[in-house]
Amino acid sequence: MEEAGGGENNIRSRLKFRQVEDCAEAHKILGITEHHSGKKTIQKTWRGMCYIMLRLEGKAANRENIRNYQADFLGRFQGNSMLCELMPIPKPTINSWGYETLIPQFKSSDEYYQVVRPRRIKYLQNLIAEYQPKIVIGYGQGSKKTYWQAYQELFPNTEFSKNGQFMVSSATNTMVVLTDHLTAKTMNGKLDEVVSIIKNRSS
Repeated sequence: MEEAGGGENNIRSRLKFRQVEDCAEAHKILGITEHHSGKKTIQKTWRGMCYIMLRLEGKAANRENIRNYQADFLGRFQGNSMLCELMPIPKPTINSWGYETLIPQFKSSDEYYQVVRPRRIKYLQNLIAEYQPKIVIGYGQGSKKTYWQAYQELFPNTEFSKNGQFMVSSATNTMVVLTDHLTAKTMNGKLDEVVSIIKNRSS
């Protein structure tokens, strides 16, 4: 849905980003290097993404491979994945704001969502139509699946159906799988099911 963190310094650093940024280079700009160099600490949400990607590429999803995939390929220009937020501005919690001075046209997160979300959805729809990714995975907040509706709005002419605890798009050029948050307890042991759903549709 959106990144955690935020703050004025964070936003100002992001002004240096290109339209599409290499994940490691972006985090270097933000002063965060622990996930891509040195001991390469595994980021909790990225762990699930790396697990899925490694399995789809026919590789063992052990801890060392996850660590290296995160550092070298996840969201990297030389990799096969793109990380994208539905909403562009990071905030420590969904309902927090704190940008009244920096972004005075929005006095609250509600105003921000009301104005920006429709524009952002349209923008992402155009990118999806142009580049036609093979697979899109959208994950919700916790186990409440709060944002599945927003993800479905990205694909207005697509039917979704239940597949276990997931929602999966009908046959289209882009396969869409909606899951709980990748770190939610309800996803424990479920990443392999996501991989199987994708492989079964792709075969």
